[in-house]
Amino acid sequence: MKRRIKLLVISIVIFLLAASPVFSLESLLEDLQGNVDNFSEKMAKSLPFNSTMGLNWSDAYIGKFFPAFPPHLGVGVSAGFTTMNFGSINDLAAMFDFHIPIDIPLGFPLLGYTVEARIGGLFFPFDIGLKYGTLGDAFNTDNVPFLNRIVDADMRYLLYGADIRFAVFKPKVMPVRICIGIGYNRLEGGISTTLNSFNGSFNFEDYAINIVAPNLNLIWETECLELKTQVSFPIFFITPYVGAGVSYARSKAGYQINSPITVTGDTGTIEQALAELGINLDINNLSNGFYSIKEVNGVNARLYGGLSLSLAVIKFDFTAMYNILGGEWGGTFGLRFQL
Repeated sequence: MKRRIKLLVISIVIFLLAASPVFSLESLLEDLQGNVDNFSEKMAKSLPFNSTMGLNWSDAYIGKFFPAFPPHLGVGVSAGFTTMNFGSINDLAAMFDFHIPIDIPLGFPLLGYTVEARIGGLFFPFDIGLKYGTLGDAFNTDNVPFLNRIVDADMRYLLYGADIRFAVFKPKVMPVRICIGIGYNRLEGGISTTLNSFNGSFNFEDYAINIVAPNLNLIWETECLELKTQVSFPIFFITPYVGAGVSYARSKAGYQINSPITVTGDTGTIEQALAELGINLDINNLSNGFYSIKEVNGVNARLYGGLSLSLAVIKFDFTAMYNILGGEWGGTFGLRFQL
């Protein structure tokens, strides 16, 4: 039974790498499954940090919308990246004698962008921010000159969120501003590709699994609630700032194989064996394929800071971020119109 389970898990990860690497059947199942779990866990832990991109405006508090003249509000766009653990990706690839040809010491970059808006509060010193970014239902790598030479895949990306910040220190003598706030972020994404030429049958002692042209999906999502504080100090046309945030997040990451599947033989045996590995295969609905999703819930903490340059009502924002618990880095560039 161990040998049969090992062969099936190997086939799943081969699908995920979308390659035909050489794999030694002498490798332990525990090592392989451990690397798969490690990749999913690192990915899930990196997602909350990535979801905090956007709405990191240099001004700790933009001012009231009313009563004020002109009313304080702004709209813009920001884009950037955060990193995730590169070792978890490389270790998984190494299980198949495949080595990524470049070294990324700071981590593998996860890209993102948002369209943003912020409006000052009514009467009281607070402001509210909204952000949204998407690639639509499916963005194909054929449209990206660099990626289309590597893989033909559809990419999914959706990030949205909101926050509310309260000014707790805004003296009249000095321009220093300090705020505290709370924000909500949700991130959904994935990569999928189809192996049209794949037609395989995995034959074992008492059953067989037949798969034709599988559609392979990497899936991830997270939602987090963040408490944050920020200090800004505008000086002429430059506004340096620094902030910190602590969040609790619920994240998921894993894979899904969609393919017309036929199973012959002792289906009860395979369903039980896969369940022990955390792989889901519904014998009663084989058209769904099979999948494995890892959930990670926990606390995250980050530092962020940078500066903005003002040109009349146009602001250019540069932000650097650091994930305290995970050790990942990030950076964004923003352009906005602000009154």
